[in-house]
Amino acid sequence: MENNTDLPESNNFTPLSVQEVDVDFLPIVYEIIRSVERDFHDNSAKARESQDCSQKVLELQKKFDYARAQIRRLPGIEYNKQDQIKQFEVLRAQLQLKRDLLQKYRNMCSFETSFK
Repeated sequence: MENNTDLPESNNFTPLSVQEVDVDFLPIVYEIIRSVERDFHDNSAKARESQDCSQKVLELQKKFDYARAQIRRLPGIEYNKQDQIKQFEVLRAQLQLKRDLLQKYRNMCSFETSFK
Protein backbone atom coordinates (compact mmCIF):
# COMPACT_ATOMS: atom_id res chain seq x y z
CA MET A 1 0.00 0.00 0.00
CA GLU A 2 1.44 3.31 -1.03
CA ASN A 3 1.55 6.24 1.34
CA ASN A 4 -0.74 9.08 0.20
CA THR A 5 0.39 11.67 2.71
CA ASP A 6 1.62 13.83 -0.17
CA LEU A 7 -1.82 14.69 -1.51
CA PRO A 8 -1.94 17.74 -3.79
CA GLU A 9 -2.82 21.05 -2.26
CA SER A 10 -6.51 21.96 -2.42
CA ASN A 11 -6.00 25.73 -2.39
CA ASN A 12 -6.66 25.86 -6.13
CA PHE A 13 -10.17 27.15 -6.84
CA THR A 14 -10.40 26.10 -10.47
CA PRO A 15 -13.55 24.07 -11.16
CA LEU A 16 -13.30 20.31 -11.44
CA SER A 17 -15.37 17.78 -13.29
CA VAL A 18 -16.94 14.88 -11.42
CA GLN A 19 -14.51 12.45 -13.04
CA GLU A 20 -11.55 14.35 -11.58
CA VAL A 21 -12.70 14.01 -7.95
CA ASP A 22 -10.61 11.38 -6.16
CA VAL A 23 -12.96 9.31 -4.00
CA ASP A 24 -11.11 6.00 -4.09
CA PHE A 25 -11.28 5.10 -0.39
CA LEU A 26 -11.71 1.34 -0.62
CA PRO A 27 -8.01 0.35 -0.76
CA ILE A 28 -7.28 2.25 2.45
CA VAL A 29 -10.39 0.89 4.17
CA TYR A 30 -9.40 -2.61 3.06
CA GLU A 31 -5.91 -2.17 4.53
CA ILE A 32 -7.38 -0.96 7.83
CA ILE A 33 -9.78 -3.91 8.05
CA ARG A 34 -7.03 -6.35 7.11
CA SER A 35 -4.71 -5.00 9.80
CA VAL A 36 -7.46 -5.16 12.45
CA GLU A 37 -8.35 -8.75 11.55
CA ARG A 38 -4.80 -10.07 11.96
CA ASP A 39 -4.20 -12.09 15.09
CA PHE A 40 -0.69 -11.64 16.49
CA HIS A 41 0.63 -13.68 19.38
CA ASP A 42 3.55 -11.37 20.02
CA ASN A 43 2.83 -8.12 21.94
CA SER A 44 5.46 -6.15 20.03
CA ALA A 45 3.85 -7.20 16.74
CA LYS A 46 0.45 -6.14 18.09
CA ALA A 47 1.82 -2.72 19.06
CA ARG A 48 3.50 -2.27 15.68
CA GLU A 49 0.33 -3.31 13.84
CA SER A 50 -1.76 -1.00 16.01
CA GLN A 51 0.54 1.87 15.11
CA ASP A 52 0.31 0.98 11.41
CA CYS A 53 -3.47 0.83 11.68
CA SER A 54 -3.57 4.25 13.36
CA GLN A 55 -1.42 5.67 10.58
CA LYS A 56 -3.77 4.21 7.95
CA VAL A 57 -6.77 5.73 9.73
CA LEU A 58 -5.03 9.13 9.64
CA GLU A 59 -4.27 8.59 5.96
CA LEU A 60 -7.95 7.83 5.35
CA GLN A 61 -8.95 10.99 7.22
CA LYS A 62 -6.59 13.06 5.03
CA LYS A 63 -8.09 11.44 1.93
CA PHE A 64 -11.61 12.34 3.18
CA ASP A 65 -10.52 15.94 3.77
CA TYR A 66 -8.97 16.15 0.31
CA ALA A 67 -12.14 14.71 -1.29
CA ARG A 68 -14.26 17.28 0.58
CA ALA A 69 -12.04 20.07 -0.74
CA GLN A 70 -12.36 18.72 -4.27
CA ILE A 71 -16.14 18.42 -3.98
CA ARG A 72 -16.34 22.09 -2.95
CA ARG A 73 -14.70 22.92 -6.30
CA LEU A 74 -17.41 21.20 -8.37
CA PRO A 75 -19.48 23.62 -10.44
CA GLY A 76 -22.98 24.17 -9.08
CA ILE A 77 -22.23 22.80 -5.62
CA GLU A 78 -23.08 26.19 -4.11
CA TYR A 79 -26.75 25.83 -5.13
CA ASN A 80 -29.28 24.10 -2.92
CA LYS A 81 -31.64 21.45 -4.25
CA GLN A 82 -34.48 23.87 -5.03
CA ASP A 83 -32.15 26.19 -6.99
CA GLN A 84 -30.76 23.22 -8.92
CA ILE A 85 -34.26 22.00 -9.79
CA LYS A 86 -35.26 25.52 -10.88
CA GLN A 87 -32.16 25.84 -13.08
CA PHE A 88 -32.80 22.37 -14.51
CA GLU A 89 -36.37 23.32 -15.45
CA VAL A 90 -35.17 26.56 -17.11
CA LEU A 91 -32.61 24.61 -19.13
CA ARG A 92 -35.19 21.96 -20.03
CA ALA A 93 -37.59 24.68 -21.30
CA GLN A 94 -34.78 26.22 -23.38
CA LEU A 95 -33.96 22.83 -24.85
CA GLN A 96 -37.57 22.21 -25.78
CA LEU A 97 -37.84 25.64 -27.40
CA LYS A 98 -34.70 25.00 -29.45
CA ARG A 99 -35.96 21.57 -30.49
CA ASP A 100 -39.26 23.09 -31.58
CA LEU A 101 -37.46 25.77 -33.60
CA LEU A 102 -35.23 23.19 -35.27
CA GLN A 103 -38.25 21.10 -36.18
CA LYS A 104 -40.02 24.16 -37.55
CA TYR A 105 -37.04 25.13 -39.73
CA ARG A 106 -36.65 21.56 -41.00
CA ASN A 107 -40.26 21.47 -42.13
CA MET A 108 -40.14 24.83 -43.89
CA CYS A 109 -40.15 24.84 -47.65
CA SER A 110 -36.72 25.27 -49.02
CA PHE A 111 -36.27 27.88 -51.68
CA GLU A 112 -34.34 26.63 -54.60
CA THR A 113 -32.62 29.03 -56.85
CA SER A 114 -31.26 27.99 -60.13
CA PHE A 115 -28.80 29.95 -62.11
CA LYS A 116 -28.66 29.20 -65.81
